[in-house]
Amino acid sequence: MLRFSVLVVPLFLLSQESRGAIESDRARPFIGQDLHLAGKEVVNYQLSATEYTLVFPNGLSMSIGANHFSADRGVIWLESVRTEFGRPKAQVRIDYRAIVYLEGNVSVKKADGAKTTDLNQTIVEDGQAMIVRFDVTGEVFVTADRREDADPQGLELYRKAKDCVLKVKTAAEEVTPEIPVEKAPPEKPVEVIAKPEEKKPFFRYPVNIAPAGEAALNIEAAKAPDGNDIATVIGRFYLWQKQDEVGGLLELQADNAVIFYSSQKFRADQNQVETSPQDILAGSNISSVYLSGDVVMTEGLRSIRADEIYYDFERKKALAINAVMRNFDVTEGIPIYIKAAKLRQEAENRFSAENITLTSSEFYLPQISLNVSEVNIIDTTSADQQKGAVSKSSYDAQMKDVRLKMYDTTIFHWPFLRSNLQRPDLPIKSIQAGRDSALGTMLETRWYLARLLGLQESEGTESTFALDYYSKRGVGSGIEIDYEREDYFGKIIGYVIDDHGEDRLGRHETRKNLEPPHEIRGRFGWQHRQFLPYNWQLTTEISYLSDKNFLESYYRNEFNLGKEPETIVHLKRIEDNWGLAFLGKWRINDFESQLEELPSAEFHWTGQSLLDDRLTFYSDNLLGRFRQRLPSDSTSTLSQDFFTFGSTRNEFDIPMTIGPAKLVPFMAGTVGYEDGSGFRTDIDGTPEEREDNVLIGEAGVRVSSQPYWRVFPDVQSRLWDLNQLRHIVRPYMTAVSFAESDSVAEQRDAINVGISQRLQTKRGIGARERTVDWMRLDMDITWVNDSSDPPVAPDRFIWNKPFVPLLNRFSTRVPQQDRRSSGIFGPRRNSVYGDYIWRLSDTLAVLSDMNFDIQSGVIQQFNVGVSHLRWPNLSYYIGSRYLRRVEVLDEKGSNAFTFAATYVFDPRYTIVFSQQFDFDYGANIRSDITLIRRYHRIYWGITYSADESLDEQAIVFSIWPEGVPGLSIGPKRYMGLGPPIGGAGY
Repeated sequence: MLRFSVLVVPLFLLSQESRGAIESDRARPFIGQDLHLAGKEVVNYQLSATEYTLVFPNGLSMSIGANHFSADRGVIWLESVRTEFGRPKAQVRIDYRAIVYLEGNVSVKKADGAKTTDLNQTIVEDGQAMIVRFDVTGEVFVTADRREDADPQGLELYRKAKDCVLKVKTAAEEVTPEIPVEKAPPEKPVEVIAKPEEKKPFFRYPVNIAPAGEAALNIEAAKAPDGNDIATVIGRFYLWQKQDEVGGLLELQADNAVIFYSSQKFRADQNQVETSPQDILAGSNISSVYLSGDVVMTEGLRSIRADEIYYDFERKKALAINAVMRNFDVTEGIPIYIKAAKLRQEAENRFSAENITLTSSEFYLPQISLNVSEVNIIDTTSADQQKGAVSKSSYDAQMKDVRLKMYDTTIFHWPFLRSNLQRPDLPIKSIQAGRDSALGTMLETRWYLARLLGLQESEGTESTFALDYYSKRGVGSGIEIDYEREDYFGKIIGYVIDDHGEDRLGRHETRKNLEPPHEIRGRFGWQHRQFLPYNWQLTTEISYLSDKNFLESYYRNEFNLGKEPETIVHLKRIEDNWGLAFLGKWRINDFESQLEELPSAEFHWTGQSLLDDRLTFYSDNLLGRFRQRLPSDSTSTLSQDFFTFGSTRNEFDIPMTIGPAKLVPFMAGTVGYEDGSGFRTDIDGTPEEREDNVLIGEAGVRVSSQPYWRVFPDVQSRLWDLNQLRHIVRPYMTAVSFAESDSVAEQRDAINVGISQRLQTKRGIGARERTVDWMRLDMDITWVNDSSDPPVAPDRFIWNKPFVPLLNRFSTRVPQQDRRSSGIFGPRRNSVYGDYIWRLSDTLAVLSDMNFDIQSGVIQQFNVGVSHLRWPNLSYYIGSRYLRRVEVLDEKGSNAFTFAATYVFDPRYTIVFSQQFDFDYGANIRSDITLIRRYHRIYWGITYSADESLDEQAIVFSIWPEGVPGLSIGPKRYMGLGPPIGGAGY
């Protein structure tokens, strides 16, 4: 009696939820017979949507109904077929038609009274092989230690089996007489009310079990009341199952278990426990398991702890009661916890749950959490990570009745959300709140657009919805969509605001209190690039702005650093060392000054070897129709008619080596044509008689040398962090002279001489030893034959660029600048330029650069700064920037001092301070101070900033969870500056 209770009681002690799951999972609309296949190795191949081939080269065990077959080798062909049954409305069932080839030590066993399976057996090859045909009315389950998905056509076993099956089929057809069949009248079509999906075999690896400690397990087997084979396990045990051929593993631990099986062997730490000669449990045929008592389930980065778990190995289904699922976000480096009253695994990578709490905190009551009444998750991150193919589609969560909570207080509620791997699982992307003297009280929010709409965002797409409020300006809203596919990518941005305020663009009186021309202001932009066949690329862009000050007011960083807004169509092809491009550019914003191209064409041929590398050829060509469009409020009389501009520059280089030096003498000729304004100023900008055609000849030499170096192995210094020294010197020189057809095409002859130096040392210990530049100094001197007067802004020598256009088409000046009047294309005065870096240690560096005007004896630009990290509490930067007095509005140069520091007081508090002061004006440029407070997996900060250059002040509040930059309130530039992780201050 005691033995019987030990076997049966755990089964009946299952919770109501677990029993319901077992009954539900085992229930089928049609009770058929399953086919079980097992072997050490299987080669799987899908011939079509309904045909499958399985090859077992190292042993095969097959069971269907009460029939059991075994052989040394085997091949199985499966074809899924539809069977209709029932009247008057037919049901549809998907069955299998099976043909099995068995070879070597074929064994057949059949239980007494087994009549439910109709088998057609044929002995072939003198009794050494057998062909079996039958139908499978249930499912097909495949178990093997190793699985390979491959075409078996090249296997000798497959070819032999296929030949035998074809011979048996041919022989059967020859002896079977044709039976005439009387054709019945067509029946009325039957309505099919059930249309199941196509089936495919279930593959699984063997299930293994062993004690978790030294104590032996108490294992007993019996028959359950419903007739199924069961076994009970008492004692802490470890159960595992291989999931794939690349290291995937499912692991389970528990104190007790009820195991459901349907075979004759069971292994517990390799010791067989037999209950009867015919009733022995085998891990290879375990179908499902119920576990209780401190249950832990682990698969890759995902683990589940629960009071109870039921797991179906055949269908990869599970039910966990009072579960906590922990996953790890590899992109953000944080854990993700899902606590649920009921957690179901409905398929291998599909989960659902009820009454869940989602958080990155392991605390019982987390500070920030997401509470959801119901969630459905598709999570393939573990499998995709092993394949190196983790993407947004690897994780898809659909959530109902979503509440964002801080402790027990709800701060956000939404009826339905859909999320992917972009953490967190919320529609909110970022929030910035504070007060600004120009905008007033402000609240800027960014939302995941697809999540708000309850849609699954396609791979390569990121959509953002903006909703902003400014008390001094108004309410603004917009969208931003970035997308990328294999053969194209692009971006769409739109924003509109009902603006009732004034623009403040700078501290000068002409840049303050500017009344917008319209109250409804905004922008629309679309940029798209398409990769076409034969290396062609098509780039299109549309950029609409409501007025000339909108971009600078609301997108200041883009205005200062981004690409000029344009409306263009650009088609180009780059092949080997040549490129061909066509460009059309139109102005759609009538307040802009823009040079339209309707269209223009360019062809470039670079570094083409001629005469067996004795010559190198470069060719740069431009031809197009242009029109200078002036602002609608312009009073200029400049013509806005179309004109033609063209130029071609062709250069021949003669590379040669003389000792350690490389010399490249070169000659080039340029032809320019412009029938609009023509060429009509000399090199100093003085008006000259107009010329439409110009010719420019040039000749010069470029010289460089192999580096000279010397090693000083005895240099050692702990103070300067030196371990040997190597001095590397590389000199270089360029000289160019011009000849022109007219003074309007005159160019400046130039000579540039430079030297690059490196002092290198070794740092690090053992395998981490590396070579670093301890000091780096680059200097060059440039002389020109006809320097500009008066002095201009600092220039750098860049004449080594092979293509220097006659016209700077990207200039915002009217008319467009040519290459002689802009520092973009080369030096205009004799000058010295230097760039210096001194890395005193891995945490301390000095940086500096300088430009010196030789003719006036004036330093035009000088920057120097020191960056130091005092690990782990302090890092700071001290620097100075000097610009000579060039008057722009009332600005006359700059001499600014900058200081910035981050200091960690303790594991809870960090302060960040930055200050920039201009000595020329005796005034602050900008001041910022931020206090950061760390809690458990969450940070908050408060920032005060005063920007004197724009005459603005602001106070901004920030909050962000650890490792989740997507869920940030306030500016993101302070993320990562908080106290180190692991501190005790929360």
